[in-house]
Amino acid sequence: MTIGQANSTQSSDDALRALSFKNVINRTGSPDYMRDYDFDEHQRFNPMFDLGAWHGHLLPDSQDGTGGFPGPALLTEEYINFMADNFDRLSIYKNGKRVAFTSQAYSIPGALVQELTAPDIRVKMTLRFATARTSLLETRITTSEPLELVWDGELLEKYYAKEQKPQSEKTINQAFPDYQRKLVATDDGVKVLFGKVRSTWELLTSGSSEYQVHKSLPVQTQVEGLRFVSKAKIDNSVTLYTTYSHLLNAAEVAQEQPKIADIFHQPQKYMQASIRRWEGYLEKGLTNQHATPEQERVAVKAIETLNGNWRNAAGVMKFDSVTPSVTGRWFSGNQTWPWDTWKQAYAMAHFNPDVAKDNIRAVFSFQIQPDDPLRPWDAGFVPDLIAYNLSPERGGDGGNWNERNTKPSLAAWAVMEVYKQTGEKNWLEEMYPKLVAYHDWWLRNRDHNGNGVPEYGATRDKAHNTDAGEMLFTVKRGDKEQTLSGLGNYDKLIRSGKYDSIEIPAQVAASWESGRDDAAVFGFIDKPQLAKYVKQGGKREDWVVKFAQNRTKENVLLGYSLLQESVDQASYMYSDNHYLAEIADILGKREQAAAFRSEAKKLADYINTCMFDAASGFYYDIRIEDKPLPDGCAGKPIVERGRGPEGWSPLFNGVATQQHADAVVKVMTDAKEFNTYVPLGTASLTNPAFGPDIYWRGRVWVDQFYFGLKGMERYGYRKEAVAMAQTFFAHADGLVTDGPIRENYNPLTGMQQGAPNFSWSAAHLYMLYNDFFTR
Repeated sequence: MTIGQANSTQSSDDALRALSFKNVINRTGSPDYMRDYDFDEHQRFNPMFDLGAWHGHLLPDSQDGTGGFPGPALLTEEYINFMADNFDRLSIYKNGKRVAFTSQAYSIPGALVQELTAPDIRVKMTLRFATARTSLLETRITTSEPLELVWDGELLEKYYAKEQKPQSEKTINQAFPDYQRKLVATDDGVKVLFGKVRSTWELLTSGSSEYQVHKSLPVQTQVEGLRFVSKAKIDNSVTLYTTYSHLLNAAEVAQEQPKIADIFHQPQKYMQASIRRWEGYLEKGLTNQHATPEQERVAVKAIETLNGNWRNAAGVMKFDSVTPSVTGRWFSGNQTWPWDTWKQAYAMAHFNPDVAKDNIRAVFSFQIQPDDPLRPWDAGFVPDLIAYNLSPERGGDGGNWNERNTKPSLAAWAVMEVYKQTGEKNWLEEMYPKLVAYHDWWLRNRDHNGNGVPEYGATRDKAHNTDAGEMLFTVKRGDKEQTLSGLGNYDKLIRSGKYDSIEIPAQVAASWESGRDDAAVFGFIDKPQLAKYVKQGGKREDWVVKFAQNRTKENVLLGYSLLQESVDQASYMYSDNHYLAEIADILGKREQAAAFRSEAKKLADYINTCMFDAASGFYYDIRIEDKPLPDGCAGKPIVERGRGPEGWSPLFNGVATQQHADAVVKVMTDAKEFNTYVPLGTASLTNPAFGPDIYWRGRVWVDQFYFGLKGMERYGYRKEAVAMAQTFFAHADGLVTDGPIRENYNPLTGMQQGAPNFSWSAAHLYMLYNDFFTR
């Protein structure tokens, strides 16, 4: 396809608000490996992605990279992999000699920019995204003399490194012989063809995916192996355009070609649309007049992060979604979780409400229906993870798809925030029946004792039970390991004490269902910590979790519940009832609204009667005993597993009494409990399972931090909450500089941990900016 040269002048952009936010995130880097990982095995660079696209670009980190935008990073269905170190890099020759430029490269929200300067030659390169599959580079060259333009690029051959240390001797071709990457010259550029690879945990390609480069002037391209060189000549000043498209299958290849043609027909339309879109995000999103410049830059970083993790619909996904982290090892592609979605949508409702809505729609589009062929007993259930590829059980070959559990009941919270920001009643009409079905699923499939207080648990699934429905578990004792099944056998083993450790898939799924994987309250503790606990007089069985089967009246197995009622889920259900009642009122469903409020009242009484421990001044999960206690409680608080953020969930959800809230805030602000260098970690310092580097038993997660601060504010402790927010911003490493927003932070040092460019951290940082900062 030959596309004619475009001549266009760009209107002045000196007044753009985006120019006030240069290099908010460090987007420089030159990848040397397909999997070029950091210390936590996530991609170590932060490419710019936008508009839901499936490829991203970097800025050069050295003079050698000038003229190109390193990468690209390709999203290969469910994983991020780098294709090249600097594909399509421009060099300019004058009188046969390469021109040496001085250069400046920077990012602004929505664009990457390079400015190159040499005697009598000026080059400005601006890269933006034009469609959900194509990025657009404008190259303005100012000169009065003939020049030769040369673009080059080479595909990576190195496979895998961690912190720049090779982790494999294999090349990419050796690791994936079916990848069969091939460069093909075209009249206006080059394209890369990819073979079919179905490597479940590393690389997934359809066999017809392509990366296409088109230019707005004819070029002569030569290909040699995995390298290409394209050349063209100009006589004087000119504005050129280049498109870069990552297309995931043959259908997308065909669908994108007329879009690419239109981009070249009117490139300024697409450049200006990107500018307007990003100016709109900033205008809508930056409304706190009291924030400091540093706090505002963090808000912009959050907006960039959330929009960068936005993926346009692809594969089996019919709606756009937002993933946890485009650069995350296990969070990329369009892998989408409901727990993340509720938080992301809540924040994005303020600046990108259309994507917020589609993110929620994407999750509910796979809500289990009564006629589901695999699990009709789970009608109303929302799977924990949906992605590009269905699971084998549903006819796909994806390994990430997960129906073992769901996530806590914050969907209505997010739906209502979208409504508050948009005022669209039809949005509530669309979502209300889905929310009610989800709400009802919890009470039908996760309320073992039928008292209206659902438990966390696990679905009926091959990972959890035998074909006959018996729960699976693996026992380790000495050097022996044995997989057994059945609740009776499990209970018998627990009573005998003849085990060193027990691994229970349903326990793992239940912790995932909470959104707080491996939290202490679900019985997780490291062996040295447990030994210390026992030595100090504790009992090993304090950390043993028990399970119950949930069945229908017809004795159909529904799944499993932990035999403990979780205070956070009870609190989320309390607010879920309130939001559903509010929606029902708006939609004129008065009787349903009254019923939801009645449920909320019962939950409030139960939480404050049963889940608060007066002696320690904190809320806890409670065990479900064989018979209810005289006060109607299922059991007593599990204080022995220490304090965690579940204890302030009644404050965040507004269910706590003032007296109880006062006691909880006292614990939260205690330097010997939660008020650490970076405050409000996921276990208190006194928790027997605390570890500053342990996933959900010490590290500070921004969602739980935000929930804590909102709870404090709700009960009259705004001053203390603002102080904690300021401490977090000051002590979380890299936050107010150009570091990416991380998954979590060390409570004692502030060190970044987990995935970079993490969405729910970004969402809650944006909320902190909105809700707490004053000069």
